[in-house]
Amino acid sequence: MRTMDILPFPRQAEDLDLNSLFRSRLSQRVVLWPEQALPLLGYMCYPNDNGARDDLLCILRSWPESSEAAAASVPKGLGRIQHDWLRVADIFHIHYDLVEGRHQARRGGPSLGKAITVVEANARAWGTKSSSLWKAWSSYKDVAHLVAAATVICAQARIRYRNKPLWPGGLSWNQFIPFQMAMLMPDLVLAVGLEFQRVGLSAVMHSRTEPVLDPATVWHIPPDIKVVPIPPPIRKIRAEDLVVLNHRRAGNRGKANRTTPVFG
Repeated sequence: MRTMDILPFPRQAEDLDLNSLFRSRLSQRVVLWPEQALPLLGYMCYPNDNGARDDLLCILRSWPESSEAAAASVPKGLGRIQHDWLRVADIFHIHYDLVEGRHQARRGGPSLGKAITVVEANARAWGTKSSSLWKAWSSYKDVAHLVAAATVICAQARIRYRNKPLWPGGLSWNQFIPFQMAMLMPDLVLAVGLEFQRVGLSAVMHSRTEPVLDPATVWHIPPDIKVVPIPPPIRKIRAEDLVVLNHRRAGNRGKANRTTPVFG
């Protein structure tokens, strides 16, 4: 089992008021919890590359106590990383919706393959073919619960403040990205991540003996981190998505199943 090396917060974070938290954190650029936020981002960006993770931490720690730094200091490849994060978050959250909504019980229950089928069917962007989705999942599956949490929080912030004036000196609406959410609100990301982690480690896929998150390789959130789990929203699976799933041939994992195996 792998547990992230992140210091606990100084005090227990309970009953987080999202409106208050968004207003206080997004109205400024100060990183209140760098000892938690920076290591968290290191694991999220480079879950299985210790050298790249250390390099990223050096870059982030060289920044002033602000979430915004000079363009030259932006970690190389961050755009590509966040693109893959969005794909992984879509997959994991749809799987979560299938599990919590108790869908597909008569067709073997939820699975990653089914979640990827739904994401691919709804996708219009480049890089959302089945094989690309499996590749992104393979790269970030060990931090999928964290990536999904940061993406959900980002989406909520965008929804809440799409048509509302933002704060002078704070983030602009187009700066609401998962990276900034983890930087400014690591406590909230970890709180939502705890619930994603619980479901990901307990929901066993049909005809498999292991859950969707591999307990041996996933980066566990430290049990003494001093945050209380917050359930993410359970979204209703659309009727058209259920039609797609009902027409999906059992066991079909798309191109990735015929090329590079996802699970070693």
